[in-house]
Amino acid sequence: MAKLSKKASVTVKRSSASSSVVYLPQAEKNEQAEFAFGAVIRKYRNKNEMSQPELAELMGVSRNTITNWENDRARPEVETIRVLCSMLGIPLYELFGLPNSSQLTSHEKVVFGQYRKLSPVGQRIVDRMIESVMGEEQDARDRYLDENYFLSELQSTPAAAGPGCAFIDTPPEYMFIKKNGYNESADALIRVSGASMEPQYHNGDLVYVKYTQSVEDGDIVICSTADGAVIKQMLNHKLYSLNKALPYGEKSEDDHVTIVGKVLGKVSPLELPADDDIHLLEEVKAQEVREFKKKYGLL
Repeated sequence: MAKLSKKASVTVKRSSASSSVVYLPQAEKNEQAEFAFGAVIRKYRNKNEMSQPELAELMGVSRNTITNWENDRARPEVETIRVLCSMLGIPLYELFGLPNSSQLTSHEKVVFGQYRKLSPVGQRIVDRMIESVMGEEQDARDRYLDENYFLSELQSTPAAAGPGCAFIDTPPEYMFIKKNGYNESADALIRVSGASMEPQYHNGDLVYVKYTQSVEDGDIVICSTADGAVIKQMLNHKLYSLNKALPYGEKSEDDHVTIVGKVLGKVSPLELPADDDIHLLEEVKAQEVREFKKKYGLL
């Protein structure tokens, strides 16, 4: 049986491999040292006063396997890593050499130490100052998001760069887009499907669309056809693909080609909000979101 640290409080469970799994409290991290994968395993095995045979027995593997892990000749499978970290109290950030954002920096430790020296009255003053500054920063962030992003509709039916996408009879989604001077005049966003408009428009690209039948020669247009929705270039009252390898065939009156709108441009990744900002935008623009949902019967 494995010899455990005298300070450890343990809970023994059974793993899926029917070997005992001992859950130990997380060991302290040496802030000054950096470890390779195998060295981290060896460090925490030693902290828990386990020999390689004892750890091998608990993990249901051979001693040679433990030796290979610790010498970086092999690495455990994902599920084995989960059990190993739980057993020895290894933080994942240390095992994989990742930064630990939960640890205080040297400056933060100094500030925290000074805070603890303050009287209760002084600490309350500092608390109120922090709350005030945090509130001002949040207000400034909300104003920035409200002033620099607008809510746009992403149509459920994509526009094919090929023969046509069948129309999908479902409401659009809303997306938040950063204003850039011209995209606010767009009525909707439409996703490109296919490769016949490369190299300008690729499969999966989002394009800004202005609903209009007033277009000029050379414009990129969205059209409704008997085959579905398409994105093409209009030249001499005909539709063309930009990709010469995937030409668009001649159309007749039976194809019921109708111009739906003009493409104003392509959505840049820089115009999309960060994932963390989407929830904030939904709060800042809650009224617009409600109006959108009401418009399409989503409430």
